[in-house]
Amino acid sequence: MALDWDLNLFTSDPSLLERGEDAEYERAAKALREIADPLRLRLLHALVLGEDTAQRAAVWSGATQTVAERELAALATAGIVERREGAFGYTFVPRDGHHVVQLYTALMHG
Repeated sequence: MALDWDLNLFTSDPSLLERGEDAEYERAAKALREIADPLRLRLLHALVLGEDTAQRAAVWSGATQTVAERELAALATAGIVERREGAFGYTFVPRDGHHVVQLYTALMHG
């Protein structure tokens, strides 16, 4: 996944400088809650680094494969990651770069 390091959210979307509707803040809080768990953050981080199967993400994150599969399925249901069927089973990838930015922002401030 290639990231655009020159992206400036405020110039690409000036509406971010204005107060939004209350529903927007509710959706934003829900999106943050979906990944506001240390294991989910580790699994997302594993996916960003290329550990794209539940088994590989589990090993990288220190979780059991069963727990990793359950949490990755929950992240897929929430729209945080995409689950793709391949020749050797399912792989998972972050749905978009915004979740990667959330991850790295959280890690920098943690």
